[in-house]
Amino acid sequence: MKLFARITAFLLVLILILSSCQAEETEIVPDYDENSLSSVNLNGTVVNWGWSGSADSTFGFMNGTSLADIAAKRQKDVENEFNCKLNIIYSDGGNENTVMMAALSGESIYDLATGGSYGYCECVRAGYFLGLSPLIDVTNTDKWGTPNMLHHMIWKNDVFGVVPYAWPELLYTTFGYPIAVNEALITQYGHTDPREYVEDGTWTWDRFEEVLHAYTVKESGRTIYGMATHSPYFSVMMFLSNGTAMSDYINGKAVCGTFTDAGYTALVRAQKIYLETCKDCFHPDDAWGGVGVDLFVNGEIVMLTLPTSELFGNSSCLLYRIGDVGILPYPLGPEATPGVYASDYSNLAYTTGIPVSAKDSAVSALILSAVFEPFDEYKTKNDIIEYMASQVFFDERDARVFFNMLTNTQYGYFREGGRGIIENACKSDTPVRQLIDSNESRYEQIIEDYMIHHYEGIIAVYGEPSD
Repeated sequence: MKLFARITAFLLVLILILSSCQAEETEIVPDYDENSLSSVNLNGTVVNWGWSGSADSTFGFMNGTSLADIAAKRQKDVENEFNCKLNIIYSDGGNENTVMMAALSGESIYDLATGGSYGYCECVRAGYFLGLSPLIDVTNTDKWGTPNMLHHMIWKNDVFGVVPYAWPELLYTTFGYPIAVNEALITQYGHTDPREYVEDGTWTWDRFEEVLHAYTVKESGRTIYGMATHSPYFSVMMFLSNGTAMSDYINGKAVCGTFTDAGYTALVRAQKIYLETCKDCFHPDDAWGGVGVDLFVNGEIVMLTLPTSELFGNSSCLLYRIGDVGILPYPLGPEATPGVYASDYSNLAYTTGIPVSAKDSAVSALILSAVFEPFDEYKTKNDIIEYMASQVFFDERDARVFFNMLTNTQYGYFREGGRGIIENACKSDTPVRQLIDSNESRYEQIIEDYMIHHYEGIIAVYGEPSD
């Protein structure tokens, strides 16, 4: 037992030493230009691609679906065009530990790795992924995602992971938290469809309070509530609805959004709505872990705040259990930009990077770029929105709102402990100012340890963000 303890301690020390002794990253000049790929012959090279997801899928699309067929054709086309073999290594769990151990041992296991960003962001900070800007054009945001979407994979001097933003469906279940609307109840009680307020620009905090009261109906001994929610979901989305985010860049420095006037105003209003002015409009049950979906299907609520993973993805999700569901963003506060609807993410699925242990980073970049080209069937954002409107939602307005929220998703610093003030705002009537002041030193540490370094990378690759 003592011997085992000594060995374990030695290995832990070794990992720490190796993690802290990462060599300075030198500029990588690719042998292949991603803009002129047709003349490349890889002479049968095998590219090992670690993919966190079901083996009964093709690049994340469940086999037997039209998108899986399109993805399978893309794999074959890339293999034929470059004379190579893509060995996709699927794993049901996360594969970040494999990325880490390969980096520490020097063994080449993956040439590319796709998985959840929740684990990958720690690999980035430890130096286990290569910077991508010398290898691919990461500023092509229509293909790889916007800086806010990649925030967690940007560190100090580069972007270390991208997402297949130009592909439909894969990213749809990885952010929160839209509002689902029971359109049947809206019609039954003669309410104005709230999607009209979004369209005419009057979907504001004041309007939100109005509809919460209007949609709450008591009849025949039962109550139909205006909304069900999980209080942290509610406070996070109210916080984001006033044009702020967990991290921001103001007057040339990284700041925490909770310490801005806009953030403070949003949390005060969230607390007031949830605990005072509309407290009887919220269903008393905590709508977490599928509870809210059941309440919605049973006709007990008109609106539901939920993560997109509960909206669709499997047969227990909302859109598979009830028809005619509307999709709303959270209403906008006075400091928000009209028409821009934010969302929150902590773990963006299908994040892809090149491990430092890859056999040939230029080959990895070549394959990454070729595979994640837009599908011929869905070349543009409008093509994808039309697909969503016809295959996923019930109205094109819902698809456009959903895509808007995905595009404007913000990293919530949940892993780093950054959501504490926000999540607690609606759990009690403790004044928001007291919550902020009592956590000031903690958030200053988060800014110093994480936020500053993320913005260093954003500035290095995309230029200085505008205030």
